[in-house]
Amino acid sequence: CNGHHRDLHTYPTRRSSDLVIRKPLESLDTDAALAVARAFGAVVEKQNDFWKITGVGGRIRTPGSVIDVLNSGTTLYFAMGVAALGSGVTVLTGDESIRSRPAQILIDALCDLGAEAASTRDNGRCPIRVRGPMRGGHTSVRAVTSQYVSSLLLSCPLAAGDTELTVTELNEHPYVRMTMDWLDSQGIRYEANDALSRFVIPGGQGYHAYERAVPGGFSSATFFLRSEGRRVGKGGRSGGPP
Repeated sequence: CNGHHRDLHTYPTRRSSDLVIRKPLESLDTDAALAVARAFGAVVEKQNDFWKITGVGGRIRTPGSVIDVLNSGTTLYFAMGVAALGSGVTVLTGDESIRSRPAQILIDALCDLGAEAASTRDNGRCPIRVRGPMRGGHTSVRAVTSQYVSSLLLSCPLAAGDTELTVTELNEHPYVRMTMDWLDSQGIRYEANDALSRFVIPGGQGYHAYERAVPGGFSSATFFLRSEGRRVGKGGRSGGPP
């Protein structure tokens, strides 16, 4: 997962400024991500050569209906983390393929961190019900997909308290490092060991707005979480770029 998806899924906490993505990649995946942003209260303006997304100032709206992520697994897992930051109930589902994807590991992690999450069919798969707010704490994730880890890395900085994350069986290190690089660019503070098996993520942080051209992929869908137009400390494994 790269490109737009991380941005679009972190935008809801933004209080004032807008995210502008120029030359966005149009796809069914990005359509799903934008639909999630709208469901949580972001305002999305789509023009031919750019998207402008206005966040909701950290007050994530409870969706008025079930969120359909279509066939986008990344959207599902990232949206679960976003939903855990709100105070209302969010129900997520998707097409037949998505309804067969396992999510119990991420469900359990969100519960460990103070949210309420469960499969409505009690099989660890969609439909999935999530209610926050996630407070922080300690959890362990068996990373059968890196998307579980990335979802938590994106959402945990916005929890009220600090999070300690233990990761096992991670085989997709490059994707997690991509998420870490993105956090660094946003000035998010965290600690990680070289093996990416342990993370410590201070809570109470926020993301800042920006404008850029995105060459491809689809990782900007988390940006609507953003809280304030400020950077929070220095990001990265040992204090990366501001």
